[in-house]
Amino acid sequence: MLQVEVMPGCGVRNDYIELLLGMPINQAIAAIQNASRHIQNVELTYSSKEPLSRDVMIRLAKDGIRLYFEPNTQLLRLIEVYDLSNIILQYGGVVFSSPKDEADVNKVEGCFGATHPGVYVAEQSLYELSWKGLSFSFPTLNETSKVQTSSIDATGLGSLQFRSNSPPLLAKMSIYPDTYNSPKPPKISAASLCGVICPVEVKSISDGSKISGLFFIFAAETPLADSSSRKQAFGLRKIERSIFFGDTSESVLSSLGAPSKVFYTKADRMLIHRGEDSKKLRGPRPNYFFNYFSLGIDILFDCITNRVQKFVLHTNLPGHFDFGIYARCNFCIAVTGGPIITPSSKRENFLGAFCGDTTVQPVVLSRSGTENPFGSTFCYGTNQIIVEVSCFKNQLIVGKD
Repeated sequence: MLQVEVMPGCGVRNDYIELLLGMPINQAIAAIQNASRHIQNVELTYSSKEPLSRDVMIRLAKDGIRLYFEPNTQLLRLIEVYDLSNIILQYGGVVFSSPKDEADVNKVEGCFGATHPGVYVAEQSLYELSWKGLSFSFPTLNETSKVQTSSIDATGLGSLQFRSNSPPLLAKMSIYPDTYNSPKPPKISAASLCGVICPVEVKSISDGSKISGLFFIFAAETPLADSSSRKQAFGLRKIERSIFFGDTSESVLSSLGAPSKVFYTKADRMLIHRGEDSKKLRGPRPNYFFNYFSLGIDILFDCITNRVQKFVLHTNLPGHFDFGIYARCNFCIAVTGGPIITPSSKRENFLGAFCGDTTVQPVVLSRSGTENPFGSTFCYGTNQIIVEVSCFKNQLIVGKD
C-alpha cells in the first residue's frame, strides 16, 4: 500500500517516488515507471478533440490519486487524492489518514491546525477546509448533514457544529500551487529538475530567407551564493544558447551538455531514390542523433563530418507514438518577417506560412499496429521544414524537422 508524505503547495513523496507540482509530464511518467514495483494500474486520459484545451490526467487507480497537467505547458498543476481507502497519508512524519483509521474533520484540524473557519457548500453538501496550497473535502451526509451553520455576511464562512460521535470523514484532498482554480499556468518546479535542464523557449534564427539555426532558452539549476547556510543551495537560472547548422558535436555538447541518449540511425531507405549516387552515400558508419528528452529536441549529425544536419522538435501531443518520452518543446519557427509556427499550430497554419499557393501532398508515416496503436500521421514538407501532423480532426502539429 502506498504511503506518502503530504507537502502543501508542493506535492507528495516517499522513499521511491516524488510527484511535485510544476513537474513536466514526461518526467512524471518516468518516475511512475521507475516505481512500477510499488505503483500499478496507471491510466492516462486526454481529449482527442481538444487536446490543448483540457487537462491531461494520469490516474493511479490502485492508489486513488489523480494528477492533472496543464495541456499547453504539460506541467503538473493539481494533485487529488480521491480514494482514502487505499493510501496512507502523513504530514510532518505523523500519519493522519489510513484505511484502518480514516481521517475526519477533527483529526485534520488537529494535524494541520484550525487557523480559519471552513466553507460549507450547500449545493454539494460538502464541508471544505483549506490552507495555502492544500484543501480537504468532507461530505456531510445522513445524520451529519443536520449541521448548524452561521454564515458571516453571506460569505459562507462560519462555524459548523457536528455531532461529536459522527464527524464527517475525509473524502478528497487536493494539493495545488496557489489557489484551487488559479488561472495562472504552473511554474517549473526547481525541486523536480534534479540537475536536468528544462525547456523555456526555442526560436529559429534566420539568415535572409533561410533558417540557419536555433536559439535555445532553458532553465537549469545553478549554485546560489548563500553564506548563511552550510549546505549548498541551488536556484533556477535561464540560460541562452545558439546552435547553427554545421556546428560540430563538440560545440553542441558545450552548449547543451550531454544528451539523454545517442541514437544511431539504421540504413536510410530513401537512398534508393538517389540512383547511382546512393552507392557513394552508403558508408560503414551511420549518422547519429543526440536525443535531449528534457528539452524535447533531437539533433542529427553527419557521421563523417560530425556536424549538425537537422533539428527535430517534439510537441509531445497526447496520442502520438513518442508521447511521454520528450518534454514539450515550446518552439517559435519563422523566416524573417513571416508567419510564426508554434506547438499549437495546425496544418493550415504551416501550409499558409511556408507553402503559399503551392499544393503540397502529404506522405503517410505508418508504423505497425504492434508498435503504434494510435494510427498513422501525415508529413508535409518544404525545402527546409517537414512537419508531422496528427490524424485527429484537429490536425495539430506533433513534430518538426
